[in-house]
Amino acid sequence: MTALVTGASGGLGRAAAVALAVAGHDVGVHFRGDAEGADGTAARVVAAGRRAATLHADLAVVDAAALDRAVEDLLDACGAAVGTPDVVVLNAAPQDHLPWDDLDTAGWDAHLVGGLRPTAALLRRAAARMSAGGVVVVVGSVEGVRATGAGAAYGATKAALHHLVATSAHVLGRRGVRVVGAAPGLVAREGLEEAWPDGVARWREASALGRPVTADEVAATVAFLASGGASGITGTTVTVDAGWSANPAW
Repeated sequence: MTALVTGASGGLGRAAAVALAVAGHDVGVHFRGDAEGADGTAARVVAAGRRAATLHADLAVVDAAALDRAVEDLLDACGAAVGTPDVVVLNAAPQDHLPWDDLDTAGWDAHLVGGLRPTAALLRRAAARMSAGGVVVVVGSVEGVRATGAGAAYGATKAALHHLVATSAHVLGRRGVRVVGAAPGLVAREGLEEAWPDGVARWREASALGRPVTADEVAATVAFLASGGASGITGTTVTVDAGWSANPAW
């Protein structure tokens, strides 16, 4: 089994790559700029007993033909290095929380060009190469479900990805390919509480479990959704947010 994980040089992408390796997949580790981070992810995949290949691709390109070429080249490179992926995790995306008054057209373009367009292009072309049993997992966000007062472009793009999951699943399901989403909430990371103490405190108060989630918890969800144990799940996005979105008062 082979998986391709985009944006896998650290964070959720790295955690997903390792979780899939533990589940028995060789992994194509995609990165855009952080080659050292991608090497670190690949080392963890190898430590889990699977093959890994680091795959560079800049998918944040405006020209449609150039994007299509970049996507095909990435899939070809993955196939040559570790095999044609039967699982693709679409994780790469920009993130910011700009206030509305600071969000100009360039800010919107960053999310459309860097997030929505490459995800849609890679989903379509990766699924076309899959046999029955293939799975595409799209990483969304709870900010695509509920507004938070900032980050309109990020949230709107993630909402579009949730819709993409539902729409594409209806078409691809007839070919035996599943499309599912995972929507993380606030993910704990080193330095988060120091950098955003008020926000983390609000999250703790609002979430049912009283804490952020971990990258490993999100990755475990991704690995499950990609597994045979989730063979009846397609066209939906699973929220992984410690119960934050279940709070009616937020």
